[in-house]
Amino acid sequence: MLSRTPFGMRRLRLVLVTVLAVLAAGVVAVSSSAPAQAAGAPLSATGQKWRLKVNGLYVSAEIDASGNDAGKLRARTTSPGGTEEFTLHTDTGGDTVTIRSQANGLYVSSEINDSGDHAGMLRARGTTTGSWERFEVVPGSDGSYALKSAANGKYVTAEFNFTGDDEGLLRARSDTVGSWERITLEKAGGTGSTTAPPAPSGAAGGTHHVTSWNVCADHNGSCSLDQATSSRITDTIAPQIEKNGPEAVFLQEFCEKAAKPLELRLEQDTGLGWDVRFAPVYLEVSGASGLMAQKNCQNDTAGVDRGAFGIAVAVPDENTWYRAYLLPSPTGKQQRPALCATVPSKGIAYCGTHFSSGGANWDDPDGTWRKKQADSLQADIQGVQQAGFEPLFGGDLNVIPPDSSTIENPDVRSTLTALYASYHECDQPAADSPRSGDPTHGTLKIDYVFGSKAASYACTVTDSSASDHRLISATVTY
Repeated sequence: MLSRTPFGMRRLRLVLVTVLAVLAAGVVAVSSSAPAQAAGAPLSATGQKWRLKVNGLYVSAEIDASGNDAGKLRARTTSPGGTEEFTLHTDTGGDTVTIRSQANGLYVSSEINDSGDHAGMLRARGTTTGSWERFEVVPGSDGSYALKSAANGKYVTAEFNFTGDDEGLLRARSDTVGSWERITLEKAGGTGSTTAPPAPSGAAGGTHHVTSWNVCADHNGSCSLDQATSSRITDTIAPQIEKNGPEAVFLQEFCEKAAKPLELRLEQDTGLGWDVRFAPVYLEVSGASGLMAQKNCQNDTAGVDRGAFGIAVAVPDENTWYRAYLLPSPTGKQQRPALCATVPSKGIAYCGTHFSSGGANWDDPDGTWRKKQADSLQADIQGVQQAGFEPLFGGDLNVIPPDSSTIENPDVRSTLTALYASYHECDQPAADSPRSGDPTHGTLKIDYVFGSKAASYACTVTDSSASDHRLISATVTY
C-alpha cells in the first residue's frame, strides 16, 4: 500500500494540482501567423534548464511587468535566479528551437507587430509554438550562439543603448551578428537531483506491484490517444493503471502537460499521495553540434500545446530524489532518457525508460544503440543499488527477449543478455526458465519489468484499446 498523506495536506495538494490542470487545459489555440495568448503551463521536472547571457549579463523574463511589457526579456543582471532560467524545445525535428521561461511556463515570442523601440521585442507569453516563437540557432566560433527569429528573419539583439526599464531589451531586429547578438548558453541545473540519493529508511520486503505501459499519446494514428488532450489522456489511462493497483508506474510516449492532471486523478481515485515525475526526449539542434532541445509533443487536435514528449514515473509522494539519465542514442535521432525515483521507506528505486526504435526505417536498425542503452541503463541502476536501494525497473525496450521464438537478428536478440544475467524479469518464472514472455505489442514482447534475483515474480499482461501496447504488471515478493 502507498503511505497515506494527511487529509489536510492532501486536500491542499489536490487544490494546487487542480489549478495546474486547469491552466494546462485552458490555453487557446493560435495559428503560426499570429501571436499566442498568455496562459500558464506546467514546468518539466527534469528537463535541462539554461541561462542566457549577453555581454556578461543574464537575460531575465520580466514576469512582474504589466501590459505590453509583461514577460519581456532583458539582459540586465549578474545574479541569476528563477526569472533567468529557460528550457529549450523543438517541434520541427531540431531545425528551430523555442524557448520557455521557467518563471511563468510560457514560450518566448518575437513581437513583430509592435512598433518603435519595441518592434520585434522578445516576451515570454506564448502558450503554443508558431513562427513567432521559433528561432534558428546559429553557432559562433567562440562558443556563443545567435538567434534568428523565424517570424521576421532578424537576429536577436540586446539593446544596451536603451535606458530605464528597456535597458538590455532583447529584440529580433538585426541583419548581422555582433557582440550584442552573441548569446552564451549556460546550464542551470535540470535532470532532477544532482546529489546521491539519501539512504533508505526501510529495507525492501513484502510484496510490491509495478506497472509499465507505453500509452502512445503523442502522434500515432493507430492509437486512440493520438494528439489527445491532457484531460483525455488522464481519463483514459488512469482507470487502466488503477485496475492493477500498482505502487509505481512507468509510462512511455507521454506528454509533459498530462503529468500533473494524472497525479491529481490518481490521488482522487486512490485516496493516496502520488508524484508523477517527467523526463523529456531530446533532439540535437540543427547546425549546433551537441546542443540538445526537448522534443515537444504535437499539439492536441484543438491546436493546444502539450509540452515536451518523453517518459514518466509515478511513485508515492514521499519521493524527493529523482534523476533523469541521458542514454547513448543514434546521432541526429531521438536522445532517449531513463528516469529513476527512490522511495526511502520501501528501500526501492523505481526506474523507467524507453529504448530507441528498431527496424529498417527507424532509429536503430541493427540494434547497436539499444545494446549501448541497455549497458548504460545497467550502470545507472547499479548507482542506485550502491546507495542501498533495491531496483525495480523497466519500460518499452523495443527488443524481443533472448529466448523468444520470433526471428530477429542474433545481435539484437543478445541486447538484454547482460540484464537477464544480473536481474530477474517478471515474465521469467524462475532463473532457469526461458527468457521470453507474453507479447506486449502485437505478437512481440518488447515491454519489461526487472528486479533483484532475490525476489520472486509474477507477471500479468493486460490488453487495452487505448494504446498499441499492452500493460505489463509485475507482482514482486521479497
